[in-house]
Amino acid sequence: MLQKLPQEILLLVLEQIPSRTDLKQLCEVSKTLYNAAIPKLYENIDVRAKDERHLETLSGRPFLRTRSKATSPLDYVKAIQVRSRFCHVLEKRCLHYKDMGFYMGGTDSARQPRLEKLATSLMSLFEQLKEESLRSFSWEMGTCIPVQIIGKLGYLGNKQSSIETISLITGGSCPINTAGDNPTDLSLFYSLQDISWVGLRSLQEFDTLSCAMKNNSRHLTKLRLDFVNWSEEDLEEYNDSENFFTIHVLKLVAGPCEIMFPALATLSLSAVSLENAGKRLQHALNLSQLSSLTLRHCPGSEEFLNAVIDSGQTIRLSSLEVACGPYDNEVAICGALSTLLKSFQGLRDLFITHPAPVPALGLRRAMAHHKSTLTRFVCRERIVDLDEHSLYFEEEVDLLDLSLLPEDRVELDRPELYYPFAALNLECIALGSTPQLLKSVLLPFTKILTLKILHIRRSGIDMEGPPRTWRGTLLQNWDMDSDDDGMADEDLGAGPDPDAVTAYNRVSKDRSSNESTSDRQRHPSITYSTTSADAFNMYEMSLLPPKLRAFTNWAFGPDGLPMLEVLAFGDFSYDGRFRNHNHLFCRHTRLIRPLENDSSQQSEDEWVPTFRPIGVGYKEWDLINRNKMFLAACPTNFITND
Repeated sequence: MLQKLPQEILLLVLEQIPSRTDLKQLCEVSKTLYNAAIPKLYENIDVRAKDERHLETLSGRPFLRTRSKATSPLDYVKAIQVRSRFCHVLEKRCLHYKDMGFYMGGTDSARQPRLEKLATSLMSLFEQLKEESLRSFSWEMGTCIPVQIIGKLGYLGNKQSSIETISLITGGSCPINTAGDNPTDLSLFYSLQDISWVGLRSLQEFDTLSCAMKNNSRHLTKLRLDFVNWSEEDLEEYNDSENFFTIHVLKLVAGPCEIMFPALATLSLSAVSLENAGKRLQHALNLSQLSSLTLRHCPGSEEFLNAVIDSGQTIRLSSLEVACGPYDNEVAICGALSTLLKSFQGLRDLFITHPAPVPALGLRRAMAHHKSTLTRFVCRERIVDLDEHSLYFEEEVDLLDLSLLPEDRVELDRPELYYPFAALNLECIALGSTPQLLKSVLLPFTKILTLKILHIRRSGIDMEGPPRTWRGTLLQNWDMDSDDDGMADEDLGAGPDPDAVTAYNRVSKDRSSNESTSDRQRHPSITYSTTSADAFNMYEMSLLPPKLRAFTNWAFGPDGLPMLEVLAFGDFSYDGRFRNHNHLFCRHTRLIRPLENDSSQQSEDEWVPTFRPIGVGYKEWDLINRNKMFLAACPTNFITND
């Protein structure tokens, strides 16, 4: 039957299968499905390090087992990702650090350096690929890239020069790199449409980036640069009247010039100074072509945004992300953003982090200019804690009052249609706030049936905290509206809530007794769930702060947000770096309650949850995966600490 199905139809079906596991299983069903699915299965190879503490153990050898076949599946490879998580090792990741003895002629000089060992392993894979078959290469390791792979005489530039997408996360401050002894070379690539580079540090890296942008400027559609913790002041010859990025990297001349990037649709800059750069950079861009703009912790962002406003070009942005903290000296950023938002229409995503306290309600009113299109909104405020008694004294922390001034709070007590959110049809909202204030702000969405994801933002570095444990910090944040400064940890909810734990214990006890009873002795009319999964969920939810639990119960309850599918809590940046502190909840379609034959005898204040944690295989994951960018937007810190 499958043999009679047109190949084009079969391929269209396979395109709808995102799971590599499912594709692999299809390859084992029949020869017909194998021949159809194997090209898609090997189209994208992901070589991932299992342990970021030992990156040298990453190996491409598992993919070499296919070489014995008449037609090697490696012939179908179009994209290779070499990557690792960035969760635990955030400083001195480069393998050169572990081999300093070798480079200094010490006791380690007799063995093969770790980076060379890694290069040997990967080259055994690369050399099996068809020449000029790769269209995408990613090195997301936070280390120097072996010169055998991307040096002047490296494999990629000489055998795969037709690459269209290149994404690099490199070793930053590695001393071998900053000395120019491990040069990366991009000069042989002339087909690049997408350049992403995180962690540039050496002048050699800036030079090769400049060369790559010059060679590909006419057809480049995406550019993402993150200088992490690098500053122009690190240069030996620092001139504060010049802008390093525009003059030495883009090599732009003063005054109007020919547009350098006529096709650029996505521009993302992080930790790139834009001071004294606004006019030059604005002239280099075709703003009417730009659909996505991201500026994260870029000094001079306000200056650049004002230059965009004054450019006279038609603005067609669909996504805008601007992140500025209290140390970025961008105190007037909200005013510039408000003016920009009023200058065009059509925005779908708006992600903002701004210093506080500043008048921010005007910015939220400016959002109404995009009410017909805006669907996803993130807003966070950061402030320097000046409380001498705080564990965060003089540290940057989240502000949880939405930057609402006293007169703004009065507005929340007026008819709900007056509040800016009431004019919008948002599907995803991320805010940092106390539960009482957050509930007031979200009241319009009890009647506006659009909100699907609510993300209660907390910065991961705040949750991990200074000396105090994460849990105490988290709960302190969610009880900051309390008038009692002398609360003990138990009052804050630092331990499991007694009522909820009792409920969990009763569920567990009932489940145990039910397991010893035959199915025919059970009451078929009982609809309460007492499965082990529900018992575990009850226990997990019992560990939540009472105010967070009560708010979540309201959000998914009959008086809450009727269209809400996912409530996320925490920091979802950097591929799960803060996963131990995060929560994902969904609506509970069944009633979880301790088993009782007579529910009328239950206590009136007994807690009955309307939500549950999102587990493996839940349908909500599809919605979450489609909104990963929203959940990870506006990260507080950089991907590494180098």
